[in-house]
Amino acid sequence: MTRLDERLAEVLLRQVRGMTPRQAVRVLLEEGMIDRRACERLAIREEIQQLQKQGIPRCEAFEVVAEKFCCSYEKARNAFYNPSKN
Repeated sequence: MTRLDERLAEVLLRQVRGMTPRQAVRVLLEEGMIDRRACERLAIREEIQQLQKQGIPRCEAFEVVAEKFCCSYEKARNAFYNPSKN
C-alpha cells in the first residue's frame, strides 16, 4: 500500500469505528466509498466459479449469472475473464 492508501484506509476506519462489519460495508457503499463495479465483477466471478463447481459448464454458467445479475452474457463473460479493470 502507498502512503496515500494508508491514510485513506485510516479515514475509512474512522468512518466505521464501532460498527459491525455488515453495517460498515453498507455505510461505505451508501457513501460511495466502495467501488460498486469492482464488487459486482467479484460477485459475478464468484457465482460463475460456484456454478462450475456444481458441474455447470462455463458458458451455461455465464447465462445463468447474466440472468441472476440482470446483465448481459457479455458483461458476465467480461467480468470473469477480465477481473480487474482500472
